[in-house]
Amino acid sequence: MSVGFTVHTVGAPELLGYADRLHVLYRRCFGGPPWHEPAELLDGFRAKLDRHLANEGARGLVVLAAGRVAGAIYGWPAGTELAAGSPFDDALAAAVSPQVARRLVAPAVTVAELMVDPGHQRRGLGRAMLGRFVEEAPAAWLCTHPDAPAAALYRQEGWRQEASFEVRDAPLVLFTWRR
Repeated sequence: MSVGFTVHTVGAPELLGYADRLHVLYRRCFGGPPWHEPAELLDGFRAKLDRHLANEGARGLVVLAAGRVAGAIYGWPAGTELAAGSPFDDALAAAVSPQVARRLVAPAVTVAELMVDPGHQRRGLGRAMLGRFVEEAPAAWLCTHPDAPAAALYRQEGWRQEASFEVRDAPLVLFTWRR
């Protein structure tokens, strides 16, 4: 990572300590194009963060620049079965073949969020965080908007686009990665 960034490897309790600053970052990353998340989703980030961090083994990286959160990534080890019961989980499960579904469970790592402040994008921060987050994992998966600049990054880094689906009228694409 570039000079001037401080990287903190954190578990769920430490990530919760950054919750307010992560919420600001989330709004900056997902309030505009291509996401245009509605106010209720932006406002609901804290509850989403709490749900995400309740997953066993949740961990992440928080990158600071001059004391401000410049980027963050977090996720957890995937379970032995696909999750179900939420609009996201159900839409994902319906969109993938059994072969792809097997790549989304243990020993894979779920990347729940990868956020880079717009003022720090296009400097390799997202690439560095992603590489560091999955460096010890045998496999990983994540979803993003098909028009997000990060989709090109994932392809460049060897991630494979596996499926497309929608959640609440928002398009998503699934990427998987294997060591």
